[in-house]
Amino acid sequence: MKSLNPLENLPDAIGGWPRTAATEAAVALTAEHAPDWLLNHCVRSYFYARSIAATKNLVAGTDYDDETLFIATVLHDIGLTDEGQGPNRFEVDGAFRAARLAREHGLPDAAVDQIWDAVALHTSAGIAGHKHPNVALAHFGIGADMFAFGVQEVDRAVLDAAHEAFPYLDLRNKIHAQVVHQIDEQPSKWAPVSFVDLVYRKHRPDNPFPGLDELAAAPVRPD
Repeated sequence: MKSLNPLENLPDAIGGWPRTAATEAAVALTAEHAPDWLLNHCVRSYFYARSIAATKNLVAGTDYDDETLFIATVLHDIGLTDEGQGPNRFEVDGAFRAARLAREHGLPDAAVDQIWDAVALHTSAGIAGHKHPNVALAHFGIGADMFAFGVQEVDRAVLDAAHEAFPYLDLRNKIHAQVVHQIDEQPSKWAPVSFVDLVYRKHRPDNPFPGLDELAAAPVRPD
C-alpha cells in the first residue's frame, strides 16, 4: 500500500516542510489519489517554489505564507484525479477541491482565495506571476518542474535531491495523456485557447473543437 506521507525522511538538501493539520491532509489527499508520477511532480513543485523564493530574497512568514504555498503546490493537479474531477477544465476543478480542503481545516478566507487562484492559474503564464506571492511562487515552482521554466532559479542541490527522492517518471507525456483522457470522457473540460486546448490538439488533431481560425471567423452576433 502506498504511504500517505511520502515526505518522511527527506534528504537534507531538500529541507523540511510546514507540518500542520492542513498540510498533512493535503499530502495525504494527493498521495491517496494521484499516481506516483503526479504525486512526485506536486511535491517537487513545492520545494522548487520555496527555493525560487529564496533566490528572490522572499522570506516565509513575511513575504509569503509557507502553509498556503505548500497546499497550493501539493494540490495543484488534484483536478487530474478522480477525487478532484468535475465538469470544468482540470485547473478549475482542482482549485475548488483544494480550496475546500483549506476551508475545512480553518484557513482564513484570504489563504483559501490564494490557494484557489494558485491552482486555477497554475498553467496561466503571464498572469499568475503577477498575482499574490503565494500564487506567483506556486506558478514558478510548477513551471520549473513541468517545463524547466526558470529552473535556473532553483538551487542545484535542491534540484538534484528532489529528482533523486521523487523521480520524474515521464511526467510530461503522462500528464498530457491524462488531460486528453479527461476531455475524451467529458468534453466540457475543454477550454478554448488554453493549456488543455493545446494538449488536446496535439494528441487529437481531428478534434471537434473550434480553433483560433474558426473563432476569429465566427459571426459577432446572431443572424
